[in-house]
Amino acid sequence: MNNYFPQYTTDYISGVMSLRKPQTKSLKILESILDKVTLCKDMNLRTSLDSIHEMYPICTDFERDFMSLTFALATGVGKTRLMGAFIAYLYTQKNIKNFFVVAPNTTIYDKLKRDLSDSGSEKYVFKGLGCFSAPPLIITDDDYKSKQISLFESDVRIFIYNIDKFNKEDANMKKVNEIIGDSFYQYLSSLPDLVLIMDESHHYRAKKGAQALNELNPILGLELTATPLVAKGTKQVPFKNVVYEYPLSKAIEDGYTRTPFAITRSDIDFYNFGDEQLDKMMLLDGIACHEHTKQKLEVYAINHQKHIVKPFMLVVCKDTEHATWVENYIRSDEFKDGKYRNKTIIVHSKQKGAETEANTRMLLDVENPENPVEIVIHVNMLKEGWDVNNLYTIVPLRTAASKILREQMVGRGLRLPYGERTEDRDVDAVMLTAHDKFNDILSEAQSGNSIFKAGNVIKAEEIVPENVEYTQISFETEPSTVCEEAYNSTNIPHSEQAESMFIKAEELIQNKVVEVIQKSPQHTVTEQKKKEIVEAVTNHLAQDKDLGIVFHENKMPIAAWLLEKTEETHIAAQNKFIPIPRIKITDAGVEEYVFVDFDLDLSAFNHVPINNELLIQNLEDMSDRKRIKGDAIDFDGYNPIKVILEELRKKPEIDYEKCSALLFKLISQLCEHYEKQHGVHGMQNIIMMYKRDISNEVYTQMMQHFYCKEGFLQQEVIGTCNYNLQQSYNYKEKVELYEDFSENIHSVLFTGIKKGVFSTAKFDSKDGELTFARVIERDDDVINWLRPHSKEFNITYNRGHAYEPDFVVETEECTFLVEVKGEDKLNDPDVLAKKDRAIQYCSVASTWAKANGHKEWRYLFIPAGQIKENSTFTQLATRYKEL
Repeated sequence: MNNYFPQYTTDYISGVMSLRKPQTKSLKILESILDKVTLCKDMNLRTSLDSIHEMYPICTDFERDFMSLTFALATGVGKTRLMGAFIAYLYTQKNIKNFFVVAPNTTIYDKLKRDLSDSGSEKYVFKGLGCFSAPPLIITDDDYKSKQISLFESDVRIFIYNIDKFNKEDANMKKVNEIIGDSFYQYLSSLPDLVLIMDESHHYRAKKGAQALNELNPILGLELTATPLVAKGTKQVPFKNVVYEYPLSKAIEDGYTRTPFAITRSDIDFYNFGDEQLDKMMLLDGIACHEHTKQKLEVYAINHQKHIVKPFMLVVCKDTEHATWVENYIRSDEFKDGKYRNKTIIVHSKQKGAETEANTRMLLDVENPENPVEIVIHVNMLKEGWDVNNLYTIVPLRTAASKILREQMVGRGLRLPYGERTEDRDVDAVMLTAHDKFNDILSEAQSGNSIFKAGNVIKAEEIVPENVEYTQISFETEPSTVCEEAYNSTNIPHSEQAESMFIKAEELIQNKVVEVIQKSPQHTVTEQKKKEIVEAVTNHLAQDKDLGIVFHENKMPIAAWLLEKTEETHIAAQNKFIPIPRIKITDAGVEEYVFVDFDLDLSAFNHVPINNELLIQNLEDMSDRKRIKGDAIDFDGYNPIKVILEELRKKPEIDYEKCSALLFKLISQLCEHYEKQHGVHGMQNIIMMYKRDISNEVYTQMMQHFYCKEGFLQQEVIGTCNYNLQQSYNYKEKVELYEDFSENIHSVLFTGIKKGVFSTAKFDSKDGELTFARVIERDDDVINWLRPHSKEFNITYNRGHAYEPDFVVETEECTFLVEVKGEDKLNDPDVLAKKDRAIQYCSVASTWAKANGHKEWRYLFIPAGQIKENSTFTQLATRYKEL
């Protein structure tokens, strides 16, 4: 034990390194094993194996000449980060200072060097740790030839080598080195505390590789792989030394990766298609999926002010000849009119020289938005270690016959581009075209451990391209009014060309003013910006072949009018925006956990009494003799309500003082339920004999009605945003606000909005949000309204979740924050948590507003069913005002 770092427990390391659950579990398992087994060179492997097998029965053989343990973690979970945690734990708690990290190929070797040594990188594995007096010394390549041994004498030394560097008899590492006095390989094998860490360890099971690792004579081997299988002839044999397995299906379920979807076509028998026909169909469906995803990613990035992720499509071919055919087809006019001719690269082992270098360089840089590549054609599988986060569409042509190959292939597209799930389905997805293998995937999906779920199926014919539109300020101007004012200002003779020029000029000015407001640091149009806007509009009009003649004949008066119109438009834009107070939380206050009132779902409670004569052997407290009569238990001596209450009070979230009324209500419902079915004695029997199961079910249902309430928050307003953020909308159908529509409402863009800040909007519900928008659009008391951008407010609830209000409505007296919710959601814990924070926000905003000459803020929580086409906003505000 290293006494210098008592605080570096596995819990502490997990916390400071922000380890994910499977990484923490792996570290805990290593700790539990090393608490039982002492690491040393002359370890009794048989005894050690017995001890480990007793704790982790799936581990039946080390499969090497030293104690070697496999941690089988799915791709994308963070195996390299786990290496750092292992090293930190072994150094601080077991005083181990020498680690040998093995890579299976050059790609992974380069990645390991970078991640273990570059402290400035986001992927640096020791980020957050302070246990090293100096960063671990990284020894790679031929360092052992050029450095003195004394330079190796650092707190922690990490040797990183490709397996090919030492698995041959004539390897340089095995030759005598005059600086060391022996071979570097022999020097390593003589170290008393060498720990071997094997990345992608399924590569080191062949005879030569296994022998080379055995001869290093480490005291411990830690193997990391996503596929703990070794090929034996035509069979895939599982590793025998696995102590922890965290499969891809579990990683997807827990949200550490993107979610795979299968793309197919309905009602087509693919076996009737020739190979080329099927390939072409899969490629066309794949590119339709790619284009749909690309558009969705751009919209998400704009709406959430994130960096844009440029997706690409991976086409997997069976051999180089097949890949060449695919490349020729994609580059031809037959495929999307040659659109991807210069956006495609092909990578395979038969490429030579400059072509290989150029394509490899493009491949490694494929995440860069400036990189034009959108299609990568590859033979079989791409090398492990090629970790990218922008692979969104995979098209396996005549390949991936097995579940394992499918999982490996999809694994390439599971990394999260923003580091965590966004809750946007398209951003959090990866698509696999599965036309001819679709039935196989559906069969897998039913098994429970598949990476696919039965519901994650998309029909190719339903991937319809959507339009994209940015919201524009709804300047309430009529063309006739614009022209009349322009004629009066410029004294230009009336003509059709002049009217067209005035209307076009106003459109250009409005667009430019909005652009400047949204993008300039001050979010206003300065005098300099006004001049720039006039100059830009002037140039446009001058170059227009239809309008240019009128412009050149009346250049001076038009220039003066343009400047006047720019100022007027700027003022109109400022008046159109709704100022949003920006809140700064100076003290997070006290977190209070709250249970929402609810009734038990009694269908989950279906226990029956147990035969009383047999109960004595099941009684937990055998010392309670007074409750036993002869050979049976006297249940009359127990208070069933108290029994369940005592079990529930053991739960950390349940504060008896705060939720006693709810507890007694739920337990009474439970007792009445069993008493009605089995009588008083039967109810007492059931509750005593199943008290833990019953209390756990009550607890589970309570937790579904539980949220975190932040009380006593100290907040202050730090100013306002005097502009509202534009949004980008995808849509399939565009209709006027009061028109009917045929598409799902989520795909409909509503236009023609006059009172809204912006002239277009989308809604999530017809009878709730859309009806409310129609009400406020025509209401005389409403001056302005807004569907706010997701970043418009900085209101958080339930430990940092962002709250996005449905509407902001401005009247002469005040500004309302409005939430429209269906009746089935009125008592939802999440909805109530948002409601509490919105009320707090409005209270703070109103206090500030009164002191600074702004309108006060009020919160409305309106049940959707109460909003009718003939409702008035004033009436709704009076009935549902919360603050």
